[in-house]
Amino acid sequence: MIRQRVRPLPLAGLTLIWIMLWGTPTWSNLVFGLVLGFIVLLLFPLPHRVASVRVHPLALLRLIGHFLVDLFVASWVVAWMAMRPRGIGRGAIMDVQLSLDDDLRRAIVAEMTSLVPGTVVLDLDPFTSIITVHVVDTTDPVELERERGKILALERRVARAIDIVRPAGSSVS
Repeated sequence: MIRQRVRPLPLAGLTLIWIMLWGTPTWSNLVFGLVLGFIVLLLFPLPHRVASVRVHPLALLRLIGHFLVDLFVASWVVAWMAMRPRGIGRGAIMDVQLSLDDDLRRAIVAEMTSLVPGTVVLDLDPFTSIITVHVVDTTDPVELERERGKILALERRVARAIDIVRPAGSSVS
């Protein structure tokens, strides 16, 4: 039973976090981190993995590259909005229907969308896969459709970069 609850990789991760929190890699921090990690994993066991994640390196590089370009461009646009004479205009809230069927990749899409200046994810419904986004400084339907297209393109890049492989007979989360 203990072997199923306390697995080596999570124990090592918790120990590393403990050492980083203290800021000094000493033997006492290592030992105490291992003991504390063991107790935490024993009392609060992690769920068993029902799927594996397969990462495609080239697609991941494209995803990161597009994200960095989006981050750079959006930062300049938002900076210009803040400095321009007319200020920042009204924003809009829109729903985007995602087609991904797993929580991990939907969460990645939501986080990457929120990290780009000018958009904030307000909600991600796990049952309907609808992401609700606030877009700053636009109420124009054409601009909103362009933003929707950016989010859907991001979703496609995430889907190409990361696969979720489920064992036979497991359910979709």
